[in-house]
Amino acid sequence: MFISQSAQATIRPMGTSSIRQQLRQKVLALVAPKGVWLVAGKVMLLFCPLLFLVNLWLSSSAERVAVEILAVEEGRFILMDEHIKLRAERARLYSPDYLNEVAANQLALYVPEKRQVTRF
Repeated sequence: MFISQSAQATIRPMGTSSIRQQLRQKVLALVAPKGVWLVAGKVMLLFCPLLFLVNLWLSSSAERVAVEILAVEEGRFILMDEHIKLRAERARLYSPDYLNEVAANQLALYVPEKRQVTRF
């Protein structure tokens, strides 16, 4: 059995725009009276630019904080490198070999040998 169904485009008849406007007004009137919508519109007219300005201020503040954090991190890494160098220098200065060398060269002090007699 072969059934052929033809596809036809159907267009629903639309009401006139005045009927649509009347329906929209009735729906809006059911939700809230016209005065409430005017007040809400005025509040939104003031609130949206204020919200936009607050958003701009917060984003610029966040960007400044991010830049400052990067600068502090960079300074911290520089200080860490310098700290490592200073600890190595301190370890070299406190080494017994270096102390003996400085005592011998600058102060003419020598460690007595085992067979040498010392008096205090």
